[in-house]
Amino acid sequence: MPDIGRLESVPLNAVWPNEEYDFTPWLAKQDNLEILGDALGMSLEFVGREESVGPYSADILCRVPNDQTKVVVENQLGPTDHDHLGKLLTYAAHFKAGVIIWIAKTFTEQHRVALDWLNETSGGDTRFFGVEIELLRVGDSLPAAKFAVVARPSDWTDSRDKKALTKWRQAQLSFWKGFADFVSRNGTVITKTHSPRPDSWLGVAGVGKGGFFLHGVMTYTDGEQLALKAELQITGEHSEHYFHLLVDDRGRVEEEHGFEDELVWHRADGVAMKRIYWITEMDLMDIDQRTERHRWLLERLEALHSILAPRIQKLPVPG
Repeated sequence: MPDIGRLESVPLNAVWPNEEYDFTPWLAKQDNLEILGDALGMSLEFVGREESVGPYSADILCRVPNDQTKVVVENQLGPTDHDHLGKLLTYAAHFKAGVIIWIAKTFTEQHRVALDWLNETSGGDTRFFGVEIELLRVGDSLPAAKFAVVARPSDWTDSRDKKALTKWRQAQLSFWKGFADFVSRNGTVITKTHSPRPDSWLGVAGVGKGGFFLHGVMTYTDGEQLALKAELQITGEHSEHYFHLLVDDRGRVEEEHGFEDELVWHRADGVAMKRIYWITEMDLMDIDQRTERHRWLLERLEALHSILAPRIQKLPVPG
């Protein structure tokens, strides 16, 4: 009979002595935000850390990529307290956040009930989550973080629960899982994706500068035809500045990519996000078409990365 190890708890301060300088930088890494997102059943994409709000600063600012919902994450390596609860409400108002995530070692019953009350009275405009964190290991293995959700909106559905997914959402999840596998077997510039989810998008590797994101995206054309995009998204307060600098080099960029289909440079007035993408029609329910679409998407995402990442990394920050 094989031996089975025993799970042991590891003190949080043994790995992260300081919340601000150790834990928050660790959690702000995209791979670790995905662990948190897996526990919550949502996709999280890093935007900023220690974002100023008057005399305070929000630990981590994220977004939900498919709808741009702002997410604030507030951390504690000890039990919950009133100070952090007050800060959560301040940050929610300042950032007009749609999701607030409060992480702590333990939640008092009073603070868990407070989050439940906030979810009941917010009308769904802002959703509040309470998450307890612990570290576990087996024998001499490296510690692993475990997030346990102890408070959430009553109508929240974990997107990983296949029983709760529509046929369409299951098809989306299947397509992205297939694409993630295709990337791991065939990618050269891009060799892995973010965790596949039943969403209209899937993120891949970054380009070495904050505010720039590479995604595969399912969307609809003006004629209501489902389409697939290989897309670079440019976000943040300097998105207009960066977009125009890249447009200035558009001629050379389009000479380098070598594809016959048009590379679209999209700038919408009054919208902070700018997009550079290729687009093609797709039929999500056509299983026989998927390998061809996976190949199309990977080739163009790798082209966007290879051609634009070196340029993006050299972009000057506006003075």
